[in-house]
Formats: sequence, C-alpha cells, structure tokens
Amino acid sequence: MNRVLGNTTILFILGFSAPIYAQQLTVVAVSHQTNEYDYTTTSPRNSNTNCNVNDSSVNCNTVSYGGGTQTNAVYRLYQVVTSNETGQLIQYKLTRTARWRWTSTDFLTEGESFSAEIKGKHMYITCRRGGNQGKKETLKYDILDIRPVQ
Repeated sequence: MNRVLGNTTILFILGFSAPIYAQQLTVVAVSHQTNEYDYTTTSPRNSNTNCNVNDSSVNCNTVSYGGGTQTNAVYRLYQVVTSNETGQLIQYKLTRTARWRWTSTDFLTEGESFSAEIKGKHMYITCRRGGNQGKKETLKYDILDIRPVQ
C-alpha cells in the first residue's frame, strides 16, 4: 500500500512541479526559402538456392531479388519572421524539415501576422493552410537564430 502511495505521489509531483514556460507573441512573416537535398538508398541483392537430391543427380534452383537503388529527397524550409512584442524589433530565423514536399513545406505568406508561441528551442506558429479560409493548424519550427533588427 505504501509503495503505491509513494509512486502516486512521485507522479503527482513530477506532473505539476515543472511547468514549461511558453512565451506568447505575434510574428510577421518576412521571407522564406526551400532547399531540396537528394540522397540515394541501395537495397542489397539477395539470393536463395534450393537443391533437390535424387539417386544419381542434384537439381538446384537459384532465385535472386533486391539490389535496387532509389533516389529520395529531404526538404528543408527556412522561414524568417519578426516580432515587436518587447518594443524592439526582433528577427527569428526558423527551419522545418520534411520528407515529402507536399506535407510540411508550406510557407507563411510574407507580410501577414500570425500568433506564435516559443517553448524552449521551438516556435509554434498558428496559421491557416491554404489562405485565411483554410484549415487552422500549428506549425512547429526549430529556432536557428534570434537577433535584434538594426
């Protein structure tokens, strides 16, 4: 009984003792760039041999498969946004990586404002996919650089 109570207490303390600080801000999209990085994967060639032994002969059959190559790509999106939450204009250089061009390489429209949240080394930007009437979604970016705008 004490063990169960002790485990429950530990989980309760861990769950509520360290809330993650999140900074809320509004950002304006400034520019974007998408880069494609190609790479090739090669699967090994395998062979399987089956033999049948008769009284005076041996019959063997070999089947080979695999050994193909395939070209793939990784897409990296760079996005620059600015914020004026502290009274000084701050520029953020952000990045996201995608394995398929159509999934995560949508960029923010330059000049538009978006609500955002910074948690640790990531910025979460809420936008609408496909314009202002599209589906609302939150995009996760890695923060590469933060600097004041001169």
